[in-house]
Amino acid sequence: MKNPYALGFWCAVVALVLLTGTYFYGIMLANQIDKALTFLDSAALLIAVMSIAVVAWASVQGQRIKKRQLEQGKTLVMIWNTKVALRRVESVFDRYFWGSYWQPGRTFQEVMGELTGTPLEKSLETLKKQCLELDKQVADDGRHWLNNARELADVATAMARERYQLDYCDPRSEVTGGAVINRDFEVLIYTWTARLKTFDHQLDEIEVQYS
Repeated sequence: MKNPYALGFWCAVVALVLLTGTYFYGIMLANQIDKALTFLDSAALLIAVMSIAVVAWASVQGQRIKKRQLEQGKTLVMIWNTKVALRRVESVFDRYFWGSYWQPGRTFQEVMGELTGTPLEKSLETLKKQCLELDKQVADDGRHWLNNARELADVATAMARERYQLDYCDPRSEVTGGAVINRDFEVLIYTWTARLKTFDHQLDEIEVQYS
């Protein structure tokens, strides 16, 4: 990675050398060799001190850049892990409500509209832990990512309870080909989809920010 200040530094060195050489040549023409040599020694010492200072400053800047790059890399890994956890939640959610998980032989908690001990609850808990770590890393605004995960968990819990009401407590529910038709449930599905897309979009934005 090129140093953006390198060109300015070398221009300054060249200008200083030219000025020094011109002055030294002028003194020599005036037949003041001793004075010219003294001036040359002083100029050489000044250039050496400037070079040491610039090298030290460049070293410090290099360490800062390296540290920043390491932090960015660590943050990117956390963002990617959060995306993986979110994809896991999405996959388990689809199977839980529309696929193999929502079948006879469920636990008592599932029958009663609770997510306790289900694969969906476990995937949501994993997402919450990952979001908590991401919040600590980016130091954004408190618990922004954890709140996103909690909102998803709240919607999933509400859907499980609504499904229980439809399956066991609401004789007016309309069932066509095994699909439950209910406006409240449709609103929850829309809410889940919208929050999932928003969550994913925000992760994409922060990934670009730290890339």
